Order: sequence, then C-alpha cells, then structure tokens
Amino acid sequence: MATNSTAVFPNTDLSLAVGAGVYHDIQHFLFREALLLDHHRFDEWLGLLANDVVFRIPVRFARGVGIEEPAGADHFNDDRRAIAAKLKLLQARMESPAHQQQFASQTRRIITNVLVCPCDRDEYNVLSYLLLTRSGTGDTPCAVFSAERYDRLRGAGRTLRIVRREIVMDQKNANVDIDMYL
Repeated sequence: MATNSTAVFPNTDLSLAVGAGVYHDIQHFLFREALLLDHHRFDEWLGLLANDVVFRIPVRFARGVGIEEPAGADHFNDDRRAIAAKLKLLQARMESPAHQQQFASQTRRIITNVLVCPCDRDEYNVLSYLLLTRSGTGDTPCAVFSAERYDRLRGAGRTLRIVRREIVMDQKNANVDIDMYL
C-alpha cells in the first residue's frame, strides 16, 4: 500500500509551489468541506464532488505480526453513485426515531499540514492530515482517529471539486465507518 505522497502522486514534484491565492482557495475548500460534514449538511457536501469522483480507504494490517495486506483490500472504494446512496441511507437512519440517539454524537474534523502541488492545467494534488474526533452521548468515550489524505482537486476558487480521495488511517485494523469515510 502506498502511504507516502510520491507513491500516491507519482511523477509529482513535491517542491513545486502554487501561488498564495490558489493555496488559500484550496485550504478554504478543505475547511469548508469539514464544516459541512461536521454539521451533517450532506447535500451541500455532495455538491463538492466531481461526477467522476472516487473515494478509497485502503485496509491497513498489522505488518509487525506478519499480516500482509492483500492487494485491493479496501474499507471503501466508491464512486459518486455509491457515495450518494450511502448518504441517502445515512440520512434516513439519522431521521429515524429509533436511531436518533445513535447519531447524536458530534464529530470534529481538523485539517492540517496542507501541501498543494499542481499536476494538470486545472487539477491539484493535495496532501493533508486529518484528525477526527467523535464524542458520543452519555458515558461513551471520545474516539480519536488520525489519517493522511491524498486528494485530487479540479477547478479553481468556488468551482473546486474533489476528483479522488484516498484516506490512509494511522490506526491499523481500525473499525472504519461512515464518519471516517467522509
């Protein structure tokens, strides 16, 4: 599995810089995306995805105990249609009285260490770190997850869209659910 930017972004010169305006636009896009997800504004968030988007979270195994990762083992590997279907199911469950307590938890996504590299005329490779916290209700302990994200963004300013996202969880054998996927 590729866990470094040169493997995920082949033939990308990571020393290439973008202008301050482009960097600011992309960083603002990532912060706005996190806010939309944390506030369950899923319909607006879906609008940030390109029609040809692919989201992937590869499975990570404990290599230290001799478990090797099989090729193509993913928690998620979804296109826009699959993402939209999962969001529709999630929204239905959140609105169901039987599940409202389960979805009363609060998530926070903290996006840091943003590195932007130009790759095509109107596309950018973006590396960022994600710290996701999820606090439940009652005595449920707060869960903290960290990951490295590899994005391909297309467009400029208000027209930026996510074309590809790979999320590499730092926790091996993590129980990945929809919160980490988004």
